[in-house]
Parts: sequence; C-alpha cells; structure tokens
Amino acid sequence: MIARRDFLKQAAWAAGALATGSKRFSLAASDPPSRPNILYVLCDQWRGQALSCAGDPNIQTTNLDALAAAGARFTRCYSNSPLCTPHRSMLMSGRWVTRTGNYVNDTLMPPAEYCLAEAFGDAGYSTGYIGKWHLDGADKPGYVVYRQGWQWWAGFNRGHVYWNGTYFTDSDTPLTVPPGVFEPVHQTNMAVDWIAQRTSDPNPWFLMVSFGGPHTPYTAPQAYLDQFTPSAFTLRPNVPPADEATARANLKGYYAHAKCLDDNIGRLIQALADNGFTQNTLVCFTSDHGDMHYSQGQTFKSKPWEESANVPFIAKWPQAIPAGRVVPALFSTIDIYPTLCGLAGIPVPSGKDGVDYSHLFRGESGPERDAALLTIGTPTSASPWRGVVTATHTYAWYPKQGTGWVLYDNVADPYQMNNLVGQPGAAALEAEMRQRSIDLLRAVDDPLAGDSGVSDWRRM
Repeated sequence: MIARRDFLKQAAWAAGALATGSKRFSLAASDPPSRPNILYVLCDQWRGQALSCAGDPNIQTTNLDALAAAGARFTRCYSNSPLCTPHRSMLMSGRWVTRTGNYVNDTLMPPAEYCLAEAFGDAGYSTGYIGKWHLDGADKPGYVVYRQGWQWWAGFNRGHVYWNGTYFTDSDTPLTVPPGVFEPVHQTNMAVDWIAQRTSDPNPWFLMVSFGGPHTPYTAPQAYLDQFTPSAFTLRPNVPPADEATARANLKGYYAHAKCLDDNIGRLIQALADNGFTQNTLVCFTSDHGDMHYSQGQTFKSKPWEESANVPFIAKWPQAIPAGRVVPALFSTIDIYPTLCGLAGIPVPSGKDGVDYSHLFRGESGPERDAALLTIGTPTSASPWRGVVTATHTYAWYPKQGTGWVLYDNVADPYQMNNLVGQPGAAALEAEMRQRSIDLLRAVDDPLAGDSGVSDWRRM
C-alpha cells in the first residue's frame, strides 16, 4: 500500500506541477540549526471568543492562557472559509479554494499541491501528523492515501468518534483507540511519545496535532462535564431569548470538551519542557473555524459573524516572539503557510496566495493586512456568499442575487446586533465594502467577482 501511495503521489505531481505553479527546493544539511521545531495544534470548531484570556467568563483555559502570556495572541484571526475542508486546504496548500476546488467539505485536495509539510520536509524537517485530516474526499473515517509530505502519520480522514474511534498509521489496517480512553487523550499520548523520540533526531521537527473537538458530539469525560453548570453561563448578548436554554445545554458539552483539550495541550507543553525543546519550539494553537452557539439565532459554522469566522491564534517561541503581546492586526488562514515559512527561515514556495506576516509575530513593524476575504459555497451553488472583514467592519453579500446580507461596524457594535444593510446613510459604506470584496475575489480568480461587480458564474 505504501508503494502504491508513493507511486500515485509522484505521478500526480508530475502531471500537475506546472498547472499549480508550485516550486520545490532543497537546502543543504549544513543549514543553521537554529530553525525552530514547530508544534501546531489545530482544533475543530473552537471559536475565538472561547478562551478565558479572551474574556470568556464561562471557562478557564489555564494552559492556553499561559501560552498566550508567554507569546502572542492574535485577536483578529479569521478563517477565510469557515468550514473544515476549505480551511484545511488553504492551510496545507497555501492556495485559495478557487485554485484547489475545495469549496466545500468532503472534497479531495489535489495531490499535486505542494503542501506545508512538503516544504518543511524539503528544508530538512522531520514531520508528523496526528488526528483528523478531512482533505481526502468523503471516506469516513478513511485511510488517507495522499498525506502531502507528512512523514509520520497516526490519523484518519474525517469523523468525530471520540470513544473507540479508528485511525491509521502506515497501512490501511485500522487501529482503534484503547477502550475507555477519550480520543484527544490518546492522540496526546502519541504526540508526547513522538516528541520524546525527537531527542535522538538531529533534524528540526514539525508536528501537527489535529484534535476533533470541541466539535459535536459533546461526549467529553464525565469529570469535565461535571465542571460546568448551564444555568451559570453568561451568554453573549446576541443570543435571542428563545434560544437561551438550548444554547446553555450545548455550551455545557462544548466547554467540557474545550477544557479537556486545554488540559491535554498543557501535557504537550510539558512534553516540550521534559525533552529540552521549550526554547526553540514554535507552538501554535488555532482552529479551522468557530461555532455560533445560537448567537444571531444561528448554529455551527459557515457564517460571516464573529462567532463563526473569528478563530483563536496563539503563537509562542521564546527565542523570537516577545511574550505577553495581544496583536489586533488582521491575520487569516491563507497567510499561515507563508508565515510559518518566514518564521522558520524557509523560502516561501512560488504560487502561494498568502502573505508572510512573520514580522508581526516577532513584534517588528511592517505591512499589515487591511482586509480579509470570506467565502462560503461553490460558484455554481444556488446562493454562495462572499464577504470581507476590515479593521473596522464586516460585510457579506450574495453575488448571484446582487444583494447585501450583513454589514456591521465592529467597533461600535462588537456583538454585531445592528445590521446596516439597507439602513439610511449606509449605502455608500456598503458600496465601498462590496467593492473591496470584489477586488479581493478578482485577485484570487473567483468567478463570482464578475467583470464589473456582476457575477459571471453562468459563463463557467
């Protein structure tokens, strides 16, 4: 099976390299040893507001708070397409979904994409991946054929089976999480062992741990569920009264899962210390998208509101990132690949859509993003929406219908409770925000941009 996978990967690369504009490179073994190790923790459906260091009164994320205090917390990080597969495709490929075709869940990322782990592997890194992938089509849980450069593997394609779940390593023979062990705990056990093994590895390393939570189902261990009382929660003011009871019930399970993850992230941080890796390891914590939890009367993700699109992003690297910084600069999914390259001193491969903002992590002055594009839906679906977030506003609209959906002044209205679309005096602002969205869509060749702000999707 390994030989077949490698053959398919090589054939796919040969067929598609020119089409993707990818560039491979290699670096000499004598490159400076100061490149950081990277521990990248990717969660699923953890909204940016659900951290005690971000002001959530309902949960104490002790370990993530400590991580933020020792590094930098980006308060305005956005998932450009707040849905599992689109986000993960942009993270791994560094290219917009208009180029990979991963507009929706359960789609295969083109195997010829030159992905994050391939760039780091070619630069001399040992790489490992644990957990959910969700880039290999619809198979569930799914043996992943195209691992895109992750050399060591203990994962699966998709699904959220937190007890007695299935994963795969170097063959398509399924392995089962030990009975009575919560999946994130087992994944952390594997990660701790892998980190310990790196003490005999002369290469820098990159480990991605992709937890499935706090995504549903809310089946955290009872000891964590017992820590939360729904009636004591402080709900966000944009949760309608009619939805409060359901929101409280769901948040109990959500916070219980998040608290368990926080504890296991603490175990990962301790493993770095135990093995002498603390000082030269870049630790990143983030999520693929957020969760509405009945804010605006909405559920789950794929929405332009803050609870869905804004995600946490914390980065710590004692040798390069000043401690205790709260960074309000815009940062988004598409920028993660080039920024990680920049932090590691690896040339950003050609054909990538994002920007290297590593200077913001280091606390240095330099360019900042003035707008982040938001998209959900294929150009051929009935009502895809597109949007934009700026330093002060959020706007989303339906290009096929040519109608605005939401427009918020996030400074004056942080809970987005006053929709300015159609309001007197807001027409010029909406026109400006729509044009900014169109300009960004054109830059990534989205057919919904049209020639002059009118969708040309019918000509696809």
